[in-house]
Order: sequence, then C-alpha cells, then structure tokens
Amino acid sequence: MCGAGVISLLADEGVSRWLDGAGWHEPNPRRLARLVDDGLITGLALGPEPLTRSLRRRTRAPWPGRPPREAGPAAEALLAAEARRACDVLLPVHERTGGRDGHVAVEVGPAADTATALRLWRAVDRPNALVALPAGPEGLAAAADCLAEGAGVDVGPVLSPGHYDLAAAAWLDGLRRARRAGRDLSRLRAVVSVPLAPVDAAFDEQLCRSSSEAAHVMRGEAALASARLVLHRHEQLLTGPAWRELASHGARPHRMRWTDTAVRTPGIPDTRYVDELVVRDTVATMTPATLEAVAERGNPRVDAVTGRGRASARVLDSLEILGAGYAHTTRELAERAARLRSLRWRELLGAVSASPPE
Repeated sequence: MCGAGVISLLADEGVSRWLDGAGWHEPNPRRLARLVDDGLITGLALGPEPLTRSLRRRTRAPWPGRPPREAGPAAEALLAAEARRACDVLLPVHERTGGRDGHVAVEVGPAADTATALRLWRAVDRPNALVALPAGPEGLAAAADCLAEGAGVDVGPVLSPGHYDLAAAAWLDGLRRARRAGRDLSRLRAVVSVPLAPVDAAFDEQLCRSSSEAAHVMRGEAALASARLVLHRHEQLLTGPAWRELASHGARPHRMRWTDTAVRTPGIPDTRYVDELVVRDTVATMTPATLEAVAERGNPRVDAVTGRGRASARVLDSLEILGAGYAHTTRELAERAARLRSLRWRELLGAVSASPPE
C-alpha cells in the first residue's frame, strides 16, 4: 500500500492526521493549506520552534500590528497570529466534522497558568483553537480551569497510565465545572498527548548498557507497550459512571494524540509508531518527513491494540527486570520534557529580543 491509499485507510479507520509544526522550517500556511486540501492533514500542533527559526532568518520581525515592548507579549502575539492563520485554514475540516477535528493546538507560554492560557485562547479567537498545556500539576490545574471557561485543551506529555489518570481527573473536573456554569459540553474538545520516540530512546539508552540478548531484543518495545496501556486506561474511563454522567449532558470524549512519531531506534521501520497505533478516534501527529514516509511506505495494522494489555504489561515487567524501571524512567522523561519546553521558549524569546520591529 502506498501514497494516498495509506492516508485514506487511516482516515477510514477514524485516525486523524495532525502535522507536527515543530518539523516546519518556519510557519507555512500555504503548505498547510495544500496538505489540508489534499486530505493529508486534519489538524496542527503549533509550538514556538518554527517561529524561532523564522525570526532567526529575518532581519525584521513580522509583528501583527504595533509590536509590544517586551519579548514575552511579543512572542505571544506572534504565536497567536500564526495560530489564527492555521485555524482559518483548518476551519473547513472543523465544520465538516462537526467540531471533532480540524483543530490547532497552540502551545501556551512559559508560565502555563490559567491566566496565560486563557489570554492566548482569547487572542487566537477561533472555534477550532486548543491551548496546549504541560501535564504537570500546574498545567493540569490550568487545563481544568480552561475547560470550565469554555476553552478546549491539549495536555501532555502523558507518559504512563498513572499520569493519564491525573490528566483525566483534570478533564472531568473541568467538564463538571463547565456544566455547572451552563456551558454547552458538546462544544468542549480536548486531547491528551502521548509521546512515543522519547520513551523508546530513554529505555533503549538503559538497555544498551547491557550486552545480554534479552536487552537487545527489548529495544524499541517500550513506547508502544506504554501507549497501549495508557489507551487501555482511557477506554476504561469511558465505561465508568463519571464519564457516563457527563456524556448524558452532551460531553464528548477527549482523544488520545500520539506525538513524537519520528522513529529514532535503529533497525525499526520509520513508520512503525503510526502503523501500530491505528485506533478509531485517535490522532497521529507527524512531522512533514514522517507524513511523507507514511504516505509512501506505511503499512497500518488495523486494530493492533485491542487485547494487547497483558502483553504490554509483560514488556514493562521485562524492562524492569533488565534494569530499566518504568516509573523511574517516565519520571525522568517528564522532567526532561519540562526542561526542553523551557528551552524552546527561551530560544523564542531570545529570537524575539534580537529582532527589531518593522
């Protein structure tokens, strides 16, 4: 299977395809429009990286209107402007799917608190905008507050079933508060972002310290096992009374969004993460390079997740025996993700400060 056939299969199986904006050399609404018009892409994750690269290539900053005096507000204004353009490109998808798809998840600035998130959401001012928040305690609290105020959210990275439980609790809390405030729950959308490549990279780094055949065999197995267990926890939530109560008032389930799908483990097909997580009502987020690879040589395995819970748990047990502890590694991954997020924003703020206004 190749070309549009692979993408069509993913679409037929209910898998949304979002572009990872971090893979852009710089923001490119025209390229996004082509991908959307061709049916390849149905959403976008937008963070600071492409803006940073764009600013570093320019001698003047493309400020939307009169530039703010400080780097923080200027960066937020730039990101909001890019998000608006992307939202407008994806709005037909959003309308065609009844609000299920066609979203732009725009990353909230360094503070990642409620006030910052809501300010960004209001600045974008589009029905298909989601605010992307970190999945730490402060970010999850802000996510609940945003939902209560009517703003859609994307939280991540979520790295384990236990971590998912915390994200789900924040989501349920936000929906309950939104209901008490009289909001239309059917219009509140959310995604939970689950990374893949960094998980395998972290576990493989530990396995490489062992010369045993067992350790070699287990390389590249952690991410899919973890993702399947997180998905199983999500499915359990959607059969429980807390969710059924909210669903009876019009709430829609949040969706699982697979991120960091560019394979890093040597010897593993570069389309593996997308191929192996074909699950209805999930989102596969791909860089331009991964999207091209999937379209050219992807081999999606339909329903390669159902019934794999025990096997996935055994994978994590085996990793523990080999010295790659799941709880310890995912905790380190969360800390690393927070550091990388902070670095991305420092780089954008530095690029903004170094770019004189037009």
